[in-house]
Amino acid sequence: MDTKEGALIELSKELGLKEALGIAVGALIGGGVFSILGLVIIKSGPAAFLAFILAAVVSTFTAYSYTFLALKYPKAGGAFIYAKEAFKSNFFSGTLGILLWFGYSFSVSLYAMTFGRYFAEIFNFGHKSFLETKIFFPAFLNTPILAFAFQLLSVTIFIIINLLGVKESSKMQNFLVFLKVTILLVYIIMGLTAVKKSNFQPFFSDTGVYGVLISSVLIFVAMEGFEILTNSVEEMKNPQRDLPIGMFVSIIIVLIIYVSVAIVTVGVLGMANINEEMGEVILTVSAQSFFPIAGTFLMAVAAIISTASAINATLLGSSRLSYMLSHEGVIPAKISEINSKTRVPTRAIVISGVMSIIFILFFNIETVATAASLIFMLIFAAVNLSAIKLLEGKKRIVSVIGVIFIIVYWIFWIIDQV
Repeated sequence: MDTKEGALIELSKELGLKEALGIAVGALIGGGVFSILGLVIIKSGPAAFLAFILAAVVSTFTAYSYTFLALKYPKAGGAFIYAKEAFKSNFFSGTLGILLWFGYSFSVSLYAMTFGRYFAEIFNFGHKSFLETKIFFPAFLNTPILAFAFQLLSVTIFIIINLLGVKESSKMQNFLVFLKVTILLVYIIMGLTAVKKSNFQPFFSDTGVYGVLISSVLIFVAMEGFEILTNSVEEMKNPQRDLPIGMFVSIIIVLIIYVSVAIVTVGVLGMANINEEMGEVILTVSAQSFFPIAGTFLMAVAAIISTASAINATLLGSSRLSYMLSHEGVIPAKISEINSKTRVPTRAIVISGVMSIIFILFFNIETVATAASLIFMLIFAAVNLSAIKLLEGKKRIVSVIGVIFIIVYWIFWIIDQV
């Protein structure tokens, strides 16, 4: 049974620090490290790890704005709520909220597309391995149909998991995060034994420092997941403590992992052996060189787990945002109804998931990725501007720097596209 507009039933407060970290880390380590690492290394050379550090620093300024605003206005809705309070314009905040909702849905679609491709890779690696015999799998599974089917299935499964309740969703999230972090740590530890110092010379690519700057723009967009945590603030037991810790500790954890992965990948393969054709599978190629067969399989599994947890975390944020948009009258009120048993916004979850499925059906991965990138650059700028208006004194300085960084990133992004 659903209760209209949450009038009788509030969102369940079941998220602690562990769950907060699981949501944030799960969203941050999505498909990004798998889908853009190869491109980042090609653009910036062995200095790729510096691009990750720079992107994390820039992200921290925006995370600061999100954290203070979320604690001041502890409601699901994130950027929508902050813009509404800052600019007192229902049209502006409503447009921003709907734009953010689409951004989340595009992101879920992007993660699902990567999920489907890697799942297909398990059945058809395209190089010698024990799976190439195809003894265990029927031939029809080794087609693009398999990837497409798992794209749709992944979203459907996490719609169901989110419908079961926020506690169930967070338990699944913590499990997935533990698995993928463990696999990436295995890759890092084993890979360090195969790293060659000579592979870091010359340190920069032909584009020099510019390549690092452009790469950091790509990484910044891939790291947008930190802000998803603010949409769950209403469901936290102790948001004053858990939100800032969850936000900034997750960025530090992910930065350490990303930097280590970049160093190992370059150190193992060397620039002479890295090319654009590797694309999203550069980690599987790298793992194969020091951990044949099992390493390749393991990295494919890590990619699947990473994108799965990102789908789960982003769908959670998307549904809470649409719940708040409905509750505030931006979209139909029926969407904000909360299930009396599970205490989650049932319709908001289903509609958010269906939107992502529609994007999978009608758009390719390049279109989806570009749309998500553009939207989140705009959203982050709006949040920092909101913080400048709503925060007081020296607290504004950090948000001002955040806006400046995003404007610079926008310029570099446009230059790179041209």
